[in-house]
Amino acid sequence: MHCLPTYRTFLNIPVFVLLMTGCVVAGCTDSRPVDRGFVVDPASPVTLNYDVAGTRVKRMVVEINNPENYANLSLYAGDTLLVDKLNVPIAGKQTLHALVRFEDFGVVPLTLKANNARVTVDRMSFEDVEGLDVPRFIDISEQAGLDKVSSIKYGGPTVADIDNDGDYDFIVNNHNAESSKLYWNNGDGTVTRHKKALARWFMHDLHGTAAGDYDNDGDLDIVVTQGGGNGTNPSKANFYENKNGTLVLMTGDVGIDRGGRGRGAKWSDMDLDGDLDLMLVNEASLAGDKPQHFFYENLGDGTFRYKLVDGLQDEHASRALITDINSDNVDDVVLFGPLSVWQGDGDFSFTDVTSRVPEDIANLSGIMAVADIDIDNDGDLDLYLARGKEFELGHGEAPSVDHEPLTREFSIKPRGFKGVDEFEFDADGAIRFYDYYFLAQGVFRGKDYPIFLGSEKSATVLATGDELDISPEDALGWPEDISEDGVYFGHVGDGHWKAALVRNDDIFWGFKFSLSGVTDVNLGFVPENRNIPDVLLRNDGDTFVDVSTEWNIPTGGNSLGVTTGDFNNDSFQDILVYRWGSIGARISDLMLLNDGTGSFHPVTMHGASDVGGPGNGDMGQAFDFDLDGDVDLLSGSESGEWYLFENEQPGQGNHALVRVGYSPSSNVDAISAEVIAKTASSEYRKRVGSSGAIFSQSLLNIVHFGLGSEELIESITVRWRDGETVVFENKTANALFDTDSVDPQSISVEPRTFDIRKDTSLRIDVKIKPGNASREVTWSSSNGAVLSVDEQGLVTALGDVGEAAVVTATSQANGMSAATQGTIVDWYALPVESVSLSSEQTGLVVGQTLALQTIVLPANADDSELTWSSSDTSIASVDRDGVVTAVMAGHVTIKAESGTHGIGDDIQLKVEPLVAPFIRIVDEEKLRNTEFVSGDSVTLHVDYHAGSGNTVISSDEGGIRFWLRHFQSKWIPVKDTVLTDASVLGTESGSSSMSIPLDGLIPTSELPEGHFYLLRASFASSDGTMNDATIYPIEVVAADD
Repeated sequence: MHCLPTYRTFLNIPVFVLLMTGCVVAGCTDSRPVDRGFVVDPASPVTLNYDVAGTRVKRMVVEINNPENYANLSLYAGDTLLVDKLNVPIAGKQTLHALVRFEDFGVVPLTLKANNARVTVDRMSFEDVEGLDVPRFIDISEQAGLDKVSSIKYGGPTVADIDNDGDYDFIVNNHNAESSKLYWNNGDGTVTRHKKALARWFMHDLHGTAAGDYDNDGDLDIVVTQGGGNGTNPSKANFYENKNGTLVLMTGDVGIDRGGRGRGAKWSDMDLDGDLDLMLVNEASLAGDKPQHFFYENLGDGTFRYKLVDGLQDEHASRALITDINSDNVDDVVLFGPLSVWQGDGDFSFTDVTSRVPEDIANLSGIMAVADIDIDNDGDLDLYLARGKEFELGHGEAPSVDHEPLTREFSIKPRGFKGVDEFEFDADGAIRFYDYYFLAQGVFRGKDYPIFLGSEKSATVLATGDELDISPEDALGWPEDISEDGVYFGHVGDGHWKAALVRNDDIFWGFKFSLSGVTDVNLGFVPENRNIPDVLLRNDGDTFVDVSTEWNIPTGGNSLGVTTGDFNNDSFQDILVYRWGSIGARISDLMLLNDGTGSFHPVTMHGASDVGGPGNGDMGQAFDFDLDGDVDLLSGSESGEWYLFENEQPGQGNHALVRVGYSPSSNVDAISAEVIAKTASSEYRKRVGSSGAIFSQSLLNIVHFGLGSEELIESITVRWRDGETVVFENKTANALFDTDSVDPQSISVEPRTFDIRKDTSLRIDVKIKPGNASREVTWSSSNGAVLSVDEQGLVTALGDVGEAAVVTATSQANGMSAATQGTIVDWYALPVESVSLSSEQTGLVVGQTLALQTIVLPANADDSELTWSSSDTSIASVDRDGVVTAVMAGHVTIKAESGTHGIGDDIQLKVEPLVAPFIRIVDEEKLRNTEFVSGDSVTLHVDYHAGSGNTVISSDEGGIRFWLRHFQSKWIPVKDTVLTDASVLGTESGSSSMSIPLDGLIPTSELPEGHFYLLRASFASSDGTMNDATIYPIEVVAADD
């Protein structure tokens, strides 16, 4: 059963006019109630006293009238922020509400602040809230080990148990200058960054990632997508096979052969054959090439085959969520925006069922992220559509503007398209230009966008992040001509300034800056209203119904992302919406708490936001990072940092965690598995997948259930996508249940009865079925003075000859047990009869180790300890446990003998030399000093070795690549000539040659400053290394020279 929240009005403030800024109502003798309300001016916050009583968590309701097209409100208790920038999305009368949590009871001064408009508050009230816990998060990013650097993001992280060790690892997806990074979970609240960045060169243009076990080897492989130069330079996705923690780029080897304008990757078993197929989601190319999206069928042999999927492959949208809208255990696809819904048929085809969505919703613009969520615990998945202003598009939009009169900060973010934006402002003295960000696009990349000061247009060029102090004297006057690309500032007298942002073409993806010292602003345009309402769609089976108003979804915001989870463990699914926020600083993200009665309640101050920090809201994932039973958050800020937030105070509710491994019989992975938890009063269903999605895909196979007050779980059923099931029954809450450790169906011990010699020990074996059952047992003896037994089932005869006792093994999972009786007999000698050695491999490479397998019979012989020896320790040594270490190339014999009887066995091993992978250009020095003639050719000869035990793989090289590269600077290429020798694929070592034409090369002496030519040969090894040799700069001369 669940305790649903209740509300009662505790304070209903009949509105007062405050005679002075900061006047406290209780202390203002001239204040009296009036009907017209009180005004909150951005420059004059209003303070009043409030006596906190009843409950600490309250619902604030504010009825306001807004004269402008947008605004926001913040509420403080003293210096503590209670509500952060609650959106006022439209002009006119409207009602806002949010949950607040007071720290103490008693009288507290409340301060209401407004921004971007002078609003009238008609009524303000607080209602007691009972039974709805507001979670509290803390930032553990630095102590956990995340890099704290600002970066461009691209559609959220990928969270998954990549190494299959039982906890969540994650990839933080960055773009351009900062690489995407993989972090391994250490299991102690910290993470370790993978030894290699996922970007292979500077400005790699990476986008979304996805993790899935395509080859069913027990660890997750990773796809990293990358852009394609607006479609002019199509790029293949980077396909990494996970080889025990080493990521080997295998794009060509697995058959990923098509390039596009990559955005995201999605794993799905589209033909229901048990292995994972792949969907690569692309942005439309400028030429409109079709198909837009690429599908690959998993052939089950480590390779894929390109597959045409009619309809879905040509949809324009480039963001996707894999879900199951009709609960048939077949994956469906939601593409956005515009929104389209595709129902999987299970045979690699999809049916367009967008008609199930209201037409006006399907046609909405600005759908930035989608999450599937069971809002009403009815067993089907509803959809939350997070909507915001598009990052790269936005044609026709006015600049976004923020002005904080109290701090005198002004911020502006225009679109990068052709146009002029002018404004005027007042400042007392000098101003500071700061929080500058500039990302050029197209042909403008690498060009300057200067700041022009005064009538003389004194020019200054700043890099992103630079600051500039500008005095009135520095910018005296206003120029007659402002036609050149750039930012113009001019002081025209008496603290009054003019400014203009001029763009003669579509010149940047992103641009913004802030000015400090600004007291007043007069805009030459109507600023963009960044508020755009999100949408909640309830799944009613054959149709989706817009229930945004019914469920109390805020009508304003600018949402870039969304994730879901039961943040307070009350058994109802909650939502976290990532708000883009203010231009100059991070604001809080909006948490929507589900009260279980058909309504969400917004909370801004939950702790899972770096309020005032760098960047803007972007995207994240909700998951239990530390497996303590409450949902944590990994969140990224666009142009800001990555944050890991620990949920330190989820509430009083119980929970269950269910780890979904591979199906016990068919070994199907966890993607799209369904988990059903049933209690005495409720049933909850969850699907293994992402917690909201844009470009990336998570694999959240440790499924979290909040259970509210329920302490007992009647059953937990896990159903894999092939129909195989596992069931747990009669479990206690607040535990983790693992499909690799289910309840035993049978348990037995061997031997059933046994004789044991006095003062000796004997190990009892326990057999448990099925194979994926919990192996954890508790051993006990009916008489420990006769037969003792330790935690590993080792029985020791302590009593007298003829005494007996019963030894029992009891499953810790469900209490099932089995017993055996042992009787003590007189001691007698039991010598070793045989020793045998074995190994799956008989060859090693220098530096490798090998643990030899041994069998000593009988197992309880008196002297079973072995003596190990090597015929030549300079070739290989062996320790007392039979672990061989290869030292030097050669042949060696390893021997093991019983110490007393000389019975033993030996094994022959061969040690190969260790050769590191390399590629060398023959006559490199000669080539460095050669003048190459434009129009001729150069022949490169190389020797190569893939490294001991490895071979040349295709990767994205295709064999050995021979390059002639023209750079405009390090390392921005102008043009590449690339030729490939594919005959070397699968070889360990050898030689290769290639003739490279030098047609059309401009002589080195005539190149622009900074330009140069480079020769390169490269290949990929199966050990994951990329190997190359280069010669640069090379000298190219004209033929007539």
